[in-house]
Amino acid sequence: MANIKDVARQAGVSISTVSRVINDSKSVSSPLRVKVEKAIDDLNYSTNSIARGLKSSQTNNIAVILTSVSRTFFSGVLEGINKEADQEKYSVFISETHDSIEREIKLVRSCASQWVDGIILASSAYGNDMKTRKYIESLSSLEKKDSWIPVVTLEYPCGNPGVDAVVVDHKKSAFRAVDYLIHEVGRKNIVHISLPFEHYMGQQRIAGYREALERNGLSYTEDQVLEGDYTSYCGYTLTKDLVRSGQPFDAVFCANDQMAVGVLQALGELGIQVPEQVAVMGNDDIFAASIVKPSLTSIHVPRFEMGAAAMKHMLELIREGEPPAKRKIITLDTEIVERESTKRGLKNSLQYLDW
Repeated sequence: MANIKDVARQAGVSISTVSRVINDSKSVSSPLRVKVEKAIDDLNYSTNSIARGLKSSQTNNIAVILTSVSRTFFSGVLEGINKEADQEKYSVFISETHDSIEREIKLVRSCASQWVDGIILASSAYGNDMKTRKYIESLSSLEKKDSWIPVVTLEYPCGNPGVDAVVVDHKKSAFRAVDYLIHEVGRKNIVHISLPFEHYMGQQRIAGYREALERNGLSYTEDQVLEGDYTSYCGYTLTKDLVRSGQPFDAVFCANDQMAVGVLQALGELGIQVPEQVAVMGNDDIFAASIVKPSLTSIHVPRFEMGAAAMKHMLELIREGEPPAKRKIITLDTEIVERESTKRGLKNSLQYLDW
């Protein structure tokens, strides 16, 4: 009796292409589909034998594990993931870790034990303790019934060289933001409200902020960097404390837009004019950047494209069925979207408004 390998050989295609035709995937071209369907007919390959030929552990389920679904950033990422998943008839299951490494480890283990075909992960694994190191090492060797479960991380590459990622260059983006504030807006006393210091993305954005200052002949001191926690309330309270301290500043670069919204609220309550007295800039360019007053200049991160790229690459890894010889890191570009929080009178850009 013919098997799936026989069909692939007869059609002159890969086994994964036969599998995609069987599962009615839209990613197969019409000529290839015709060849595979003819081979199935010629070999009298029945539906039951097709089912036996497929990997018994395949579920067509993908786990997406995020730090927090309340981070508006991830809404666009999920849209990209879901669009690609729908086209390939995959189901997506979403969980959140609340930035807890313990919960992340449990969720990854649970998803693997439930035989998902792959895991897309926004990780909080920043620590250097033995437990975290062992967990990171394990991400490249997850298995179900002796079949490899690929992991693709979002936003930044984890410390395991066997795990692929879809990222942006956080250092470059922060450098671009601060350089813009210096050259285009004329600011010299720029405060940075960062992500948590232990986070890789926080460290990279601080590094970009510092490099931009120093390349432009401005001094960097640690008291110019305030540790944030992603939330608007954090941006609000840090700004109130900053003004109360008497420290001079004429611009604030926030590591995400949610904190920048809090900064705008605090400055407005204190009667400090934006951008005349203090320019404010965010990062991510979420929908709120277009609707706050004044509208928020931000670094646009292509969130939809990040999710779509992660899902596309995940499907490629699943079809290959084994770890690639070399790690792949897909880096997406960012850009500055100017609005009124840095230059009065600018037209509010709705180019990326996604709601």
